[in-house]
Amino acid sequence: MMTYSWKDRLRNFAGIQRAGAFAVTLIVIILFLPKESLFKYEYQVNQPWKHEKLLAPFDFGIQKSAEEIAIEKESIRSNQPLVFTLDSEISNNILSDIERTYIGSSVDTAGGCDSFLLVGLELCSRLLNQGLIERNSEAFQEIDPFDDILLYKNNQLVRLEHSKTISIQQFIDSLNQLSMVAADSVCSQRLTSVMLTNLRPNALYDDSLTQRLLFHELESIITIEGKVSKGTTIIDKGDIVTSAAYKTLESLRAQYQERTISDTGFQWAIIGQIGAISILLGLLVLFVYMNQNRLYNDPRPMTLTLSLLSVSFAISLIAISSSAISIYAIPIGITPLLLRMFYDFRVSIFTFVITILIVGIFTSNPLEYIVIQLSAISFATLYQAASTKRSRMLGTALLVFIGYSIIYTCISVAQDGTLTGVDTTLFGWFAINALLCTLVFPLIYIVEKMFGYISETTLLELSDSNQPLLKELAIKAPGTFQHSLQVANLCEKIANKIGGNTVLLRTAAMYHDVGKMNEPKFFIENQLPNNNPHDDLEPEESAMIIVNHVHQGVEMCRNQRIPIAIIQFIQTHHGKSQVRFFLKKAQQKAELAGRKVDINQFSYPGPLPKTKEHAILMMADTIEAASRSLKKYDNPTLDALVDRLVDSQREDGQFDEAQITLKDISDAKAELKLALHSIYHQRISYD
Repeated sequence: MMTYSWKDRLRNFAGIQRAGAFAVTLIVIILFLPKESLFKYEYQVNQPWKHEKLLAPFDFGIQKSAEEIAIEKESIRSNQPLVFTLDSEISNNILSDIERTYIGSSVDTAGGCDSFLLVGLELCSRLLNQGLIERNSEAFQEIDPFDDILLYKNNQLVRLEHSKTISIQQFIDSLNQLSMVAADSVCSQRLTSVMLTNLRPNALYDDSLTQRLLFHELESIITIEGKVSKGTTIIDKGDIVTSAAYKTLESLRAQYQERTISDTGFQWAIIGQIGAISILLGLLVLFVYMNQNRLYNDPRPMTLTLSLLSVSFAISLIAISSSAISIYAIPIGITPLLLRMFYDFRVSIFTFVITILIVGIFTSNPLEYIVIQLSAISFATLYQAASTKRSRMLGTALLVFIGYSIIYTCISVAQDGTLTGVDTTLFGWFAINALLCTLVFPLIYIVEKMFGYISETTLLELSDSNQPLLKELAIKAPGTFQHSLQVANLCEKIANKIGGNTVLLRTAAMYHDVGKMNEPKFFIENQLPNNNPHDDLEPEESAMIIVNHVHQGVEMCRNQRIPIAIIQFIQTHHGKSQVRFFLKKAQQKAELAGRKVDINQFSYPGPLPKTKEHAILMMADTIEAASRSLKKYDNPTLDALVDRLVDSQREDGQFDEAQITLKDISDAKAELKLALHSIYHQRISYD
């Protein structure tokens, strides 16, 4: 039985990571799945019914629309009377305070005013029993004079008109009328003063009881306005879905979902949804496997695409379940725009297609949603793909808004036949969506740090000759800098012919020889005529200096935090080839001395090129450097040079691990020949 070591298992980490990303994505989607089952019919107002005749499968009630219920609730809220509770304890305290204050302020020891006090207390008790409303409360200030209020006393609610409730001023007026018939004006004045001091509201606003009554009224709203019997024709094929028919269909949808859950069990709906989503996710994985094998072998692309898909789905489902946010405000276009910064157009668009298909399953109008999203965002992604400048993102955001607006307007006019059906509020959501799409650039930095990627925008910044390393290279090793520029041009020409990331290649070509700046005079492109320092060195020493420029270039780039993708080009641009000139020189000397040469001293450490881009740089670098040493620059000589060097690299196995075909190599040689012909073409004499 075959056993596997921990090293063997570690080699399969990419497969484990891809499987983990797939599982996590599926779990996230399951967590955000809606709680109701899907309805198998799609329909829109003022559009023909595209299905067969629909008969009511069971009795169901026609539900009021959400707008109708909302209007009814608002009417109940605006007409709900405020409740004031009569507090008998406050009433008793008021009477006690009046009596105590009145007696304490009296200087009539004969008690001549006692009878007047009793009459006043009786009047006060009678008026307090009617309720002295708390008028300084915020709730009371908001009601109109002709609105009703409810007074809760003796465990009963009494409806009163606001304008007819008793105020403190009315209380005092009643007391003054009593004073006019009183025999002793001194007693009446004293009682009036005491009343003003001690009177206070005894009917206080009761928010709890008011809210309970409001809740009861809201709960008592009847949401059904009609009934459809089983077997009744709801709509026939070709009929226009009117507002009334739409309301009936929406009622059937709600009842259908409830019946599905109660009759078949909710778990079957979940299983069906998961099955459909799993198939769509599987298509995405299969597409990457069949069309982007290099990306598939790297677990990061699959992890990134599935992560963006799951986040887009989760946020979109939150918007679908919310009445406050439109689904078109969700910047789902960030997914293809961000992926386009790292991969080609096919990967970004196919990922987006799968994303909107999964989200579209749960939208109310899937076809409209998919058409609008796919059209608007595809145009924006194509536009962004044409340039990698950051300033172009503003144009992309504008194109997102214009795309959404035009496509939505066209679809709306096609549905309604007029512009009156266009929902202008959606244009605001489109604008929010477009603005949020500009978050792509901040997200680029996060993705680069989390996944170790390097975007085309970052590559363009790195290829600027004002970058510290490149500026230092131009000063210390101007010949090498010019060589790098020529290699970059050759790489770009080859990549345009056989395919490849031209921006990555151009940037890598600018950095591939930065290690030479430590000892620039030992490299031929920086040497003056008849001044070769290798003449004073042994072949082994010369080879060590030449080979060491790879190590030094790697260290320089690491110190400057150059991305690993560029460093890999430095490591592989010579592969495991030999420094043939000094190897041959050492072999000649060794043969005369009767000893053997250690070939490892004259070999680059590698590794071999891993990608097509690595192989392109190796070919371009070798050909450009070798072409400088030719004594004759006619076309046959240049062609022979290209054939000899590239075929030698292939025969040595330098391209064995790179994803490059024999046809690619043949096309690359043809492009190199054309480039050399144009560089070294015959010029006229100016003598």
